[in-house]
Amino acid sequence: MEIIIKVAAHTWAMIAEMGIYLILGLAISVVLHRFLKQAWVEKLMGKRNLSSVIWGSLVGVPMPLCSCGVIPVTMSLHSKGASRGATVSFLTSTPQTGVDSFLATYAMLGPIFAVYKIVVAFISGILVGLTTDLFDRDRQTPATALPAQSTVPSSNNLKDSLRYGFYTMPGDLASALIIGFILAGIISALAPADLLSNMPGGALSAILLATLISVPFYICSTGSIPLALALVHSGLPISAALVLLIAGPATNIATITAMRKVLGGRSTVIYVVGVILTTWIAAAVYHFFLDTGTLGTHAMSHEMNLPLWQHIGGAVLLLLLVFPHIHQKLVSKAPVESCCGDGCDSSSKPSENAMQTHTLSIKGMNCSHCEGSVRDGLSSLPGIVVRSVDKNSATATIQSDSFDETAIREKISSLGFDYQGAK
Repeated sequence: MEIIIKVAAHTWAMIAEMGIYLILGLAISVVLHRFLKQAWVEKLMGKRNLSSVIWGSLVGVPMPLCSCGVIPVTMSLHSKGASRGATVSFLTSTPQTGVDSFLATYAMLGPIFAVYKIVVAFISGILVGLTTDLFDRDRQTPATALPAQSTVPSSNNLKDSLRYGFYTMPGDLASALIIGFILAGIISALAPADLLSNMPGGALSAILLATLISVPFYICSTGSIPLALALVHSGLPISAALVLLIAGPATNIATITAMRKVLGGRSTVIYVVGVILTTWIAAAVYHFFLDTGTLGTHAMSHEMNLPLWQHIGGAVLLLLLVFPHIHQKLVSKAPVESCCGDGCDSSSKPSENAMQTHTLSIKGMNCSHCEGSVRDGLSSLPGIVVRSVDKNSATATIQSDSFDETAIREKISSLGFDYQGAK
């Protein structure tokens, strides 16, 4: 019982310490969602030159998108005319950080680490984008691989933006953050302070280990922060934690698979190798020039004596994370109304009396952006009414008068997801 209480205390301390900063990050995300226009982004990124690549990285750094949410956005930008280099630049820089991730990193790991992470995200996006333009300039993207829809936040009304910042985003972050908090609480409460400090090979082996963990698996840029902090507290070199926080969000199987479909194998190899190399260089620079060796001790030393306002912030953050899932459970018990995407003209859809219901199995949906991309993609197909899309069950329920499975498969594949069949 004492161990459980100790783990719970450490877990809550991390939640409380990050709470107010993450809430502030969500508020800034509301502003970005409200005023950032897709047409403006696409205009800046449409040419094959240095300027487009720089803008791709510059726009990507503050964008509040997770590792999976960035996939349909990136594919849409490319389909709308963004150059190959600018597309890769955006895909590299966006999942590494964001306003929410930056503020949480600032709170937990300090200002130097937070600013350095932003700089690395920006520079790595430019370098990988330029390399892509240099070595993959001859390939043309097949038209069949390009999605017709976009989920880039455009100019929205205030209600939509508030819902996005304080309902949709917390719902997307909830699983990764809560798991990260719990794992971090267990490690910080139970692991010896020198557990990872005497690894054979020192910082180099730690960096390689962090790379092997980061590249294939889905790691949220915000949810991984408490875990990285706990590992640092247990002796992991800060430079290795940097690899976890940069390469993890930027590379995972879902991103690699989707990118290969849209940009081809050569660009995908350049992207993965480029992210890994720039991450290693960034980790080496931090290790030799910026690492004071005191980050973990400083960050953890005051966590158990937090002021009241941080406890309130932690409670509000937990409420924001949990509420969307409770609400969805309640809504799912009610009858589902027909949904065919924003701006849908119901008169263009066939009569529901002549339709059959099909449940599609779709792998790879991890957040609301994924659900929205699948919903809009299916709704664009003739003769289909989308009833629901659910990332948790990996399904989409549609009604159709003439079931064209080939068209559905091609559409789902073009969006970066894996169509498993229908029943």
